[in-house]
Amino acid sequence: MRMVTVGRPKDKMVGTLIHDYQTRLTVWSPLVWDVVPEVPYRSNQETYARRTESDAVLSKISPKEFVVLLDIDGEMVDSVELSRRVTRWQDQGQHLVFVIGGSLGVEDSVVQRAGWCWSLSRLTLPHALAQLVTVEQLYRAFAIAHHHPYHK
Repeated sequence: MRMVTVGRPKDKMVGTLIHDYQTRLTVWSPLVWDVVPEVPYRSNQETYARRTESDAVLSKISPKEFVVLLDIDGEMVDSVELSRRVTRWQDQGQHLVFVIGGSLGVEDSVVQRAGWCWSLSRLTLPHALAQLVTVEQLYRAFAIAHHHPYHK
């Protein structure tokens, strides 16, 4: 299982929490994290930055991988349903990659590549927080699937 994100958390505390959940998750499924750089931009360069970041994200995804794109317009599910889906995809032999784009979002090419668009919330979240919530929910999904007491 993999994560592809644009940028990494700048806040060390958030990074520490992400690392903690990523380490816990290794018991059930290692999570490889690929980071593509954020593209700095000025007010008239948003399209260029989004396209460059999206191209970098797509270059990290193999044709065999099932892409779950984190997107505010995606489908919201509870933790139990997420667990069911992740378990089903893995049982089907899917190689999962979770994608979190940059602050400008992603190009349509990334949305079209996605097998599923998942929304954590209708709220706009800082990317570091979205990364943390995603890895925590993946840990929770596996805890549910393995009847671990973490999910109460």
